[in-house]
Amino acid sequence: MKKIEAVIFDMDGLIFDTETLYYRANQEISDEIGLDFTYDYYLKYVGTSDEELHENLYRDFKDEEKVAHLIQEGRKRVEEIVRRDGLIIKEGFMELLNYLEEKNIKKVVASSNLKEMIHLFIEREALTGRFDYIVSGDEVKRAKPDPEIFEKAWSGLGVAKENTLILEDSINGIRAAFDAGIDVIMVPDLIPPGEEAVEKTLEIYENLTIVKAYIDQQNKR
Repeated sequence: MKKIEAVIFDMDGLIFDTETLYYRANQEISDEIGLDFTYDYYLKYVGTSDEELHENLYRDFKDEEKVAHLIQEGRKRVEEIVRRDGLIIKEGFMELLNYLEEKNIKKVVASSNLKEMIHLFIEREALTGRFDYIVSGDEVKRAKPDPEIFEKAWSGLGVAKENTLILEDSINGIRAAFDAGIDVIMVPDLIPPGEEAVEKTLEIYENLTIVKAYIDQQNKR
């Protein structure tokens, strides 16, 4: 890989520790209305779009009224928790962000989440204006693992793909990056990497502090 001139970040599970937050909010609502929304069920859809999760909820639970209530109230519960308690920023993220700014390396968020939620999270943690731009799941037709969101995020950078790096925590994100033809490093969150992740990533690192060291070493060559 050549010099890294731009970094594309996933958000959920990579910048913020949100996956446990989403499960907590949805599980609370599910308990209130009598849906068997388990942790194992939730893990099956980590890294997918809201649309895909919602389609499967309707299919699997076969109760339109309760599922519609879960979708609507679950999102409200997430917003309430974030506005009240804030978010946990993942280890090494602020150090990496500061480094990228210092080195004038472009940085973009490409998240399957909705634009309003992305902006809520970023504003709540005082990160507004620290990314060149944001691409959200409601700005593309096809969610990860389709590469569309990364193609769109990359297209505005003015940087060659070989000088761009994607950071992801989920296998669907890794598949999307791989199919977009852009190098990707995995920083696993809830789900440990399997053989496919190993095959399709440059590296798999425990946290973003190690990613910073990798970029710094790469750009000194």
